[in-house]
Amino acid sequence: MGYISFNPTDELMVLRLTVGGLNRNSFRNVIVALDTGASDTSIPTKVASDLGYDLSNPKHLVRLTTGSSTVPAKIITVRKLTAIGETVENIDVLCHDLPEESTIDGVLGLNFLRHFDLNISFSTGIIELQPY
Repeated sequence: MGYISFNPTDELMVLRLTVGGLNRNSFRNVIVALDTGASDTSIPTKVASDLGYDLSNPKHLVRLTTGSSTVPAKIITVRKLTAIGETVENIDVLCHDLPEESTIDGVLGLNFLRHFDLNISFSTGIIELQPY
């Protein structure tokens, strides 16, 4: 079981997401918000390309609805994602760049979270992931 602490009074539940590259020894850490309302996990396009993923040939192209517009986004499969002490392998992610003024790089969405039982305790400030 993985767990992390968070500040229950903050506007976002912010955590570190480790993205595994095509080369088994390569990875990047990004700061993401846990977002139970997001269907998919998103990472910056530069992180994906730096880790060797081919963005010129994505698995899918989608239209992503943001707070202010609809923008194109690429979906690729990454080798692995690790967050809150747990890992999911061969998982799709959206490659999308948030505005520069954003305090996060992406979101941890349901496609990662649904692999676990998720417990968010606001009274203790703990997020837990328990594999089935």
